[in-house]
Amino acid sequence: MRRSLNRNASDWLKENRSFRRYVLRELEQRGPLLSREIEDHSGLEREDHDWWGARKMGLMLEILAARGEVAVVGRRGKQRVWDLAGRWYPETETIAWPRAEKLIAEKRFRALGVKLERGRLVPHPEAEDGPVPARTTFLSPFDRLVHDRSRTEALWGFIYRLEMYVPAAKREYGYYVLPILHGDRLVGRIEPVFDRKERRLSVKGVWWESGVKPLNLAEPLDELERWLAST
Repeated sequence: MRRSLNRNASDWLKENRSFRRYVLRELEQRGPLLSREIEDHSGLEREDHDWWGARKMGLMLEILAARGEVAVVGRRGKQRVWDLAGRWYPETETIAWPRAEKLIAEKRFRALGVKLERGRLVPHPEAEDGPVPARTTFLSPFDRLVHDRSRTEALWGFIYRLEMYVPAAKREYGYYVLPILHGDRLVGRIEPVFDRKERRLSVKGVWWESGVKPLNLAEPLDELERWLAST
C-alpha cells in the first residue's frame, strides 16, 4: 500500500498538514468523491503550476494514494472516484519490508515467467512452455512484456525505448511507437496516430526487424481504432 515518497513530496505534505486533514475528513464524511467534489481548502492559496494547474487537490490525492491513505475506487466516465483506502483494502498482516520485498520479487518472477539475472535468463520453475497463437497485436510501451527494457532485449534482441521525451530531431523512430508482437516474437514497431475529432486512426510509420517479412496489419489496426473510438 505504501510507496516511498521523495523528499519534495514529503516536504510538501508537511507544509500542507491542514489541507491533508481536510481532504481525509471530507472523504470520511462524504466519500467516495470525485476530486472536483472536494472543494479547495479555504486556507490554501491557489497558484498555477505546470503539473497540477491552479488546483492542488489532484496532487494531494496522488500523494495520499502513494501513502496508502486514499485509493481510486471507481470511475465516473473518465473521472476517478476517491475514498479512504481503509474502507476498500482488506485487512492484512504487517510484515517487515525485507520480507515484503522478497515476496514481491517472487510474485513478479512467477507472473513474468522469466527474469534476467547477472546477464542470464532464468525461467521460473512453474513457467509453461507451449505453442503461442500466431496473433498479431500492438503492445503498450508499459506492457509487462516490454516494461523491463533489458529483459526485452535479452529475450528477443529487441531494443526499445519510448521517445516522446526525446527531441524530435534526435528520435530514431517516432513520438509514440508501439512494439508489434506476432505470436511469440517482437517483429517490428509502429507509430499509430488517432485523430479524436475525426475518430480515425492513421499510421505515421512502420519499422520491421531485420529479416522479418512485413505482415498485414489491417486487423490489429481496426481493433485499435475501434477501441480508441469507444473511449
